[in-house]
Amino acid sequence: MTKYTINKVFERSFPANIWKIEIDPVQPLIAVETRDIDSTVASFSVFDFQGNTVKAPCKAEAKEWTLDAIQDGHLILKRIGEHTPIQEGIQIIHIQTEQVIFSSYEFILLDVYDKVVQARHRSITSGETIAIDIYSGTYAPLSDRQLKFVCNKIQYPNTYTGKPLFLAQESITGPIWLSTYKHHYIWCYHVENGDNFNLILTLSDLNHSHDRQVIMENMDKMIPQPYFQIGPQLFFMSFNKREIIAYLV
Repeated sequence: MTKYTINKVFERSFPANIWKIEIDPVQPLIAVETRDIDSTVASFSVFDFQGNTVKAPCKAEAKEWTLDAIQDGHLILKRIGEHTPIQEGIQIIHIQTEQVIFSSYEFILLDVYDKVVQARHRSITSGETIAIDIYSGTYAPLSDRQLKFVCNKIQYPNTYTGKPLFLAQESITGPIWLSTYKHHYIWCYHVENGDNFNLILTLSDLNHSHDRQVIMENMDKMIPQPYFQIGPQLFFMSFNKREIIAYLV
């Protein structure tokens, strides 16, 4: 028998605004970049899908460093240096051991593929590129290696036109978002709460709602993109961009 329940998995708060969220396509890990309001220097932290800390927040060396990706337990950082004398850079860090697998100011990160980072030398504007192995840090000309994109497991809800009968009593403001997981239909929408808004999550089958949860309350504004989904797990970012809340359906 299919169970239709919504359960909170974790709620994590951050001392500064969330700047980026990246999902590991291989391991169940989430990497988050936050930025200090005054210095704008980034901090990076990693936790698993249960909310357990895998890497405590660590501060970047300079504000030009930013999170580009996380893959199979490796953080991939890039340094943006559009204006001299600041130079571009790439760092690959093994999260569990904190070992720096690769670090260089000579290359510009172009893209991240399965097991490799594509880059080119900063003195070359076009032409030959290299592939950096994320496990060993060794690199070779790209022509010697076949590249493929890693599988993206992230799903975003679609806006739904109309209103199902089992939501007829809801005073919905703004769009209704819909996503699915197996036999579950996942509905997300805002309702007015005085001058503010609540974000609601409802779980249903084809014809009936089975569970309803208030995800966030008394928000000043509606959230334009409420969540992303990986399998049965939904991840919400609070309207003030300082919390991540996860639910399981």
